[in-house]
Amino acid sequence: MGKKNRGALPRKHEVPRKNNSAPLIVMGIILVGLFIWIVTGLAGSPSAPQADGPLAEEKDGIQVVIMNLSTAGYNPNSFMVKKGLPVMVRTTSTADAGCVRGIMIPDFGVNVALDTGSDTFTFTPDKTGTFRFTCQMKMSSGTIKVI
Repeated sequence: MGKKNRGALPRKHEVPRKNNSAPLIVMGIILVGLFIWIVTGLAGSPSAPQADGPLAEEKDGIQVVIMNLSTAGYNPNSFMVKKGLPVMVRTTSTADAGCVRGIMIPDFGVNVALDTGSDTFTFTPDKTGTFRFTCQMKMSSGTIKVI
């Protein structure tokens, strides 16, 4: 006699399970990549320093840079100045500008906290090259090219 399958239920139509984790993994990779792209400034945000930038206007032996401070960062976030001449940076900011109201230029000993609205600070570049400036939290940055 044939063997009987004791204790086993008869199989009905089995539907194969689909693996739903693949789309989630792909979406996760895309989101992580997008996050890194935005945080590192590669998205072309104003916080990503641009090459050289405009040459500061010179008035009565002082180089003048006019800069807007906002949640988007510094604008312009890159500019050129001449070595040995004082640089006056005139800033305009709103209350929501956050940490960008603080500017550090370590190579020139600058570490200032600027008032909301209009404010200024002055420094004299004593060496040539390209130098980085940042907010005090180092979240926004820019470059100064000294020629």
